[in-house]
Amino acid sequence: AWRLGADEVTVVYRRTIDQMPADREEVRALLEEGIGVEELASPVDLHIEGGALKGLVCVRNEYRGDRDGSGRKIPHPIEGSEFELPFDMLILAISQDALIDFFGEEMPRLTDRGYLEVDPLTLETSVGGVFAAGDVAGSGPASIVKAAADGKTVAAVIVTREGGEVGPAPRVLPDVSVVEIQVRKAHREYRVPITHVPVADRRNFAISTFPYTIEEARAEAARCLDCDLYCSICVGVCPNMALMTYVSEPITMDLPVVTINDGASQVTDHTPFRVEQGYQIVVLTDFCNECGNCVTFCPTAGEPYRDKPRLYLNREDFLAETDNAFMLSESDGVPSMQGRFSGETHEIELNGSLAYRGTVGSARLDPNTFAVLDATGAEGSVFGFEEAATMYAILRGLQDSMPQLPRIGGEDKGRIPPPQFVS
Repeated sequence: AWRLGADEVTVVYRRTIDQMPADREEVRALLEEGIGVEELASPVDLHIEGGALKGLVCVRNEYRGDRDGSGRKIPHPIEGSEFELPFDMLILAISQDALIDFFGEEMPRLTDRGYLEVDPLTLETSVGGVFAAGDVAGSGPASIVKAAADGKTVAAVIVTREGGEVGPAPRVLPDVSVVEIQVRKAHREYRVPITHVPVADRRNFAISTFPYTIEEARAEAARCLDCDLYCSICVGVCPNMALMTYVSEPITMDLPVVTINDGASQVTDHTPFRVEQGYQIVVLTDFCNECGNCVTFCPTAGEPYRDKPRLYLNREDFLAETDNAFMLSESDGVPSMQGRFSGETHEIELNGSLAYRGTVGSARLDPNTFAVLDATGAEGSVFGFEEAATMYAILRGLQDSMPQLPRIGGEDKGRIPPPQFVS
């Protein structure tokens, strides 16, 4: 309205400015342009004379300490607090709806909130072959980052259905100076401010901000924390020191798939396996009370205490898990590891060669190439070594960079009691 030439514009809002579901930049621009905000006010009636709008009757609101499901304060009307604001034009700005009438007669199913209902994994609508992503789909408006991710999901599903292959794009990770990254993370660098068009020149619908200069863009890009190279934020925020960073050498190999025929093993296929990042996280479950602090601070919206490899010292706890559970052992100087995958226990032992014992078969492998030295299993059985490679990557990383970690060995194997906390 202000850009169309209105002399005075007021936003009537039932909450306070700090509760507005708007970007800070939008609120700041609103105030800079002299738009008034009538806070804690809800419209209840229109004042109309001779068919023309004269004013908007509102009631004052107040907060009483309660909040809605999203955590926002709930405004409550104050009895007898009605007042009138003089207006000659009223524009409703109470959310937005998706225009999806172009579907015609074959309308996809909608959610209770009016968005397109989609499969949570494929983002396909109820109309076969029609996908929906971004603000119009699922739970509705979110962020441009989520919309872009939805687009990638849809593209991957379509490629797969058409017989193509989808995988991560190959990339070469640069050498990382952990010290340099840690020094940068220890100092807060504020965002480079965006330059706006003067308020007097904004009474139109032209772009109201200027792009960064080359120097400003470089300064803003330099604020990147390089989480894809070295993050470990969860390590620093864990109050129990249950999460630790370990170094893992990059691994890229094609793992053999073995078939047992006539009592002999034969490599009949390969599956790709890779570990790209040099710095990984491990969870010491006996020290983790699952407080969720790592989840709160994770910059990629992950759940580190659940997502990262989980090490156990107690066999009962270990066997109670179906996946992502590992036990680090050592006997007579020979390291080994057990892991739980799909409810089954797999084991490796590193003693010159890599001995693997799985649920379908066993094998002895070259730890550097995973070439099969020998393998045994039931006649006709087929098995691969993804579980073995996963455990080997973790075991090797922990051996090299965290030799201080407790290991289970000797007669006490699998029976170390959990830590006791004494006040």
